[in-house]
Amino acid sequence: MTRRVLLGLWTALLPASEREPLLKRLDVDVPTGGASWALAVAQLSLIPVWALLGVSYTRGVTGVQAATILATERPPTFAETMLASVALGPFAFVFSPLGLVLEYVILTGVVRVAALVASDRPTGDPLVTLAAWLRRLTSGEIRQQRRLRALGPWRPDRILPQGAGLLVLSSRDKPDWNERVTIEHQGAFYRLVRQEDRPHDRWSDVAYVLRPQEPGELIRSLVRLDPAAESPPREPPEG
Repeated sequence: MTRRVLLGLWTALLPASEREPLLKRLDVDVPTGGASWALAVAQLSLIPVWALLGVSYTRGVTGVQAATILATERPPTFAETMLASVALGPFAFVFSPLGLVLEYVILTGVVRVAALVASDRPTGDPLVTLAAWLRRLTSGEIRQQRRLRALGPWRPDRILPQGAGLLVLSSRDKPDWNERVTIEHQGAFYRLVRQEDRPHDRWSDVAYVLRPQEPGELIRSLVRLDPAAESPPREPPEG
């Protein structure tokens, strides 16, 4: 039970792009919706706490603090002390570290409730979403660098006949090649059968096995295979 509750709270904080794959991997039913509502209620319940702390903070602004805030060398008058206590005190609390933390939690709770009412779907916490985005960005760059090291330096595509089709050996992945794309080479049209890595000296080639396009197959997207027109891509700097 405790595990389900903790997982529910964690998934309620995650963005949808991270939450959905995690829920598919888990072997238990996670109450994400209920946990999101509980989080929202807990966050909104901090509004009176924020207000009481603000009042306490305001009362703590003494005459000495008023003189500091007003940047005067003489002792503050009663009116200046009241100005510091009534106006500058709450303003200072709003931008104090504690005030900013409470305001963030309360505002995200308001957004969470609005999203649940509007779509009945949890909304990820902005800071958790930012951390997840940075993690994906970092891990994606690391995977890309590893991939480039495995493939080695850029080399022109090698096109070899393979039965009625073609075998294209490339030093780089072709993300726009898939089974739905028509590939044109020297006036003939082909479709991708499969993609695999094959050894090439110390590195690897990306092997694309192509078959002739069948009569009547629609051309939804067309790419042209012309190694003579290729130029080395601009690689990201290695970190």
